Amino acid sequence: MKKRVLIVDDERDVALLLRHYLENEGYDVEEVNSGAEALNRIFAGGFDLVLMDYSMKDIRGDRVCLMMRADEKTKDLPVIFVTAHVEIDDDIFRKYGATDVLYKPVSSDDLKEMVGKYLPK
Repeated sequence: MKKRVLIVDDERDVALLLRHYLENEGYDVEEVNSGAEALNRIFAGGFDLVLMDYSMKDIRGDRVCLMMRADEKTKDLPVIFVTAHVEIDDDIFRKYGATDVLYKPVSSDDLKEMVGKYLPK
């Protein structure tokens, strides 16, 4: 059974690129473009990993992640922040509940390695 990944990013080009990389690796991918939509999909269940942007127009990724961590069903779901905010240290993202961090621009090799760390085939 294919591992399911949710991409949360309000930049359509970024989401499409991440989706392309992941589908080429055999993952089942869904994408949403807002924090609110992400929470609805995440709490509905069925995902093995979430790739989360930090800066979104409605609910920032850190708030989405904190809400996930507060819920028993989603507290252990791996979340990788994918962000251009290089000024924010990895430890800060981990305080928000991130499992790991990738900084944009993301290469296919870096994404493959990071996702493979949490979703071994």
